[in-house]
Amino acid sequence: MTYRYRQTLPDTPLDIIGDVHGEFAALQTLLSRLGYRDDGFHPEGRRLVFVGDLCDRGPDSPAVLSWVKQAQEKGYAYAVLGNHELNILAGDKKDGSGWFFDSRVQKDAAQYAPWQRAAEADKADLLHWLAQQPLILERADVRMVHAAWLPHTFAALNAAQGEGLVAMYQRFDDELTRELQTASWYVDYLNEQKQYAAAAEDPTRPPPPMRATAQYDFQRSRNHHIRALTSGVEEMAAEAFYAGGRWRGTQRCPWWNQYQEDVPVIIGHYWRAWQPSPAMIAAERNLFPKQPGAWLGAKKNVFCVDFSIGANWRVRKYPEKYRPEMFRLAALRWPEKVLVTDKGDVLVTE
Repeated sequence: MTYRYRQTLPDTPLDIIGDVHGEFAALQTLLSRLGYRDDGFHPEGRRLVFVGDLCDRGPDSPAVLSWVKQAQEKGYAYAVLGNHELNILAGDKKDGSGWFFDSRVQKDAAQYAPWQRAAEADKADLLHWLAQQPLILERADVRMVHAAWLPHTFAALNAAQGEGLVAMYQRFDDELTRELQTASWYVDYLNEQKQYAAAAEDPTRPPPPMRATAQYDFQRSRNHHIRALTSGVEEMAAEAFYAGGRWRGTQRCPWWNQYQEDVPVIIGHYWRAWQPSPAMIAAERNLFPKQPGAWLGAKKNVFCVDFSIGANWRVRKYPEKYRPEMFRLAALRWPEKVLVTDKGDVLVTE
């Protein structure tokens, strides 16, 4: 099957669900509130669209992926790839992926266990299925991408049509790595990784300044054609902060402020808060309006539907600090533009 990074959605009402991150119980609760049957069928002909990051960190990533795969095979669901699925496909063993990678089990256990691990016999089939999922789903009235709508990436992706996703991702990665290896700071980057990469995963104290690593992350976020769509472009941070399992020197950039097209874009990825609080992770501070139903961007036609259910492990591990109501799994009903969450909230977006 020829890989197509852009695919078309059917002309039906949609329920667009934010990052699930292995929270299978929250997903089942939300689907019930939306009126879906156990297999993903909706009596009114609605279809589900997932904006990526189905897996990692939560208690049952295999169950989430299996459910979405089966619902898709029946024609009830669609999904775009998020950065966490791409990490699995690329063999990039990032924070929270111990459910899939044996080498991450010990590192991840302290934060995320207990969790269900993927059966070895199921991994090849799962990878094959993920490798067929698009980066973009669209139709005339709406677009979905995991992190950022960036037309400047499309020329390279169009030129690669017919190339498999994993091969394309790796080729872009190799080309960019060769380019970065010529940078004046690249030797410093290698030294930082050798000396401080392990220390950078310790949330209790920051490592020494890793300026070359920040420059490396900055360039990779902007110049890898697939990673830009699924992780978003970044900018240099004023100071290091801990997020996503390590200390970082770059922060997410609100690309939607430059989006001038008329078609609305729905995204996930950005850990939006339903109720802003001092316990919010650093990566989301000041990125969004305080109102959970607010649209974003120059034309107010970009909406982030990720309300941080991926941080729900914090409730289980630190109940004295994090309350269950802080993190929600949400769906944006389209074309109604109404938010529904697993906690039972129903909110008309602004």
